[in-house]
Amino acid sequence: MKIDGSIRSNLISAISSVRRWRGRRVHKETIAYWHEVLEHGRRVAAGPLSEPIGELLAELENELALTKKGTTEVRNYADSKLRASR
Repeated sequence: MKIDGSIRSNLISAISSVRRWRGRRVHKETIAYWHEVLEHGRRVAAGPLSEPIGELLAELENELALTKKGTTEVRNYADSKLRASR
């Protein structure tokens, strides 16, 4: 995977993108890319010269947790809370 720019800017972009697509269908390749950015960020954060990106990693991970498993739809936050309370 080739990432242009800083990992920080890519994480911020991925978080914004996930939020923008919330409640709509998304190409599976896009969801896979978001996961790749997350994994790349984890590898960078584990390195000796890492940027302080822990909060961004957690934020992206939380946003991706709202993605329906096995589908290409990003759930609304309120929908996931409602389902979790059942």
